[in-house]
Amino acid sequence: MPMTFDKRTLATIALLLVAALAAGIKYWDYVVNPWTRNGMVRANVIQVTPRVSGPIVELPIVDNQEIEAGELLFRIDPRTFNADLDEAEAELERTEQDFERAEDLIKKGDISKRNYDKAEAAFDVARSNLETARLNLEFTEVRASVDGFITNLTLRIGSQAVENQPVMALIDRDSFWVHGYFRETRVGAIKPGDKTLVTLMTYPDTPLSGTVNSLGWGIAQQDGSSGVDLLPSVNPTFEWIRLAQRVPVRIHLDQLPDHVQLRVGTTASVLVKTGTAGSAGQ
Repeated sequence: MPMTFDKRTLATIALLLVAALAAGIKYWDYVVNPWTRNGMVRANVIQVTPRVSGPIVELPIVDNQEIEAGELLFRIDPRTFNADLDEAEAELERTEQDFERAEDLIKKGDISKRNYDKAEAAFDVARSNLETARLNLEFTEVRASVDGFITNLTLRIGSQAVENQPVMALIDRDSFWVHGYFRETRVGAIKPGDKTLVTLMTYPDTPLSGTVNSLGWGIAQQDGSSGVDLLPSVNPTFEWIRLAQRVPVRIHLDQLPDHVQLRVGTTASVLVKTGTAGSAGQ
């Protein structure tokens, strides 16, 4: 006797089959297209470092301000450097006169070659000192090297700027990218040029398209540092299951919607559509 089903049972079976098919498609998509929640927005962060030391007398910027390349960030008190420039100019004028006099004397044979060389060397040093003084005066004005954003600004008028010591961070506005950290078991299928789908935790309802730019060529090792007798120091591993390492995959984002603003260090999920390198419109 053939088995019969009422409509409710048939509908239930159909729903189960659809659910199983959807789950299978989802699982296949996961297997074929590597995906990670371990992603982060990154950008080039420039450490703004003064070339000369001195108190800050002008600070026209505020924290988190957007800024254009060439815009003044701060000015160091220029008075000392103006004085140095005046002194260097006076020294150059004196040594130039001495050198011109030495040139006349050497032609007449009234001065030794040694004394002539000394006058020439002094003139060269004075020219070099003048150029250094001019540069140092220019360095009292510190300007943005790129378009970007000032962040974590702690400087104040009167703060002491120290030569070659970073005083603020400038985030390059045009350098943002996303790093997706994939398990090493999944990166073998990822190729530069593969299309990606990035979801920022900041904007969970706005998926962003992108492209794999490159894959990291190395990660820091926990074991292998030099120990006793310069032999590698390797920690014993007691886990039954060894966890896969994470490899950074660099993602270049396509054109962003107007309302999306990227912020360094924020979280992202990344899905890579393998096999799409070189394919347009996917």
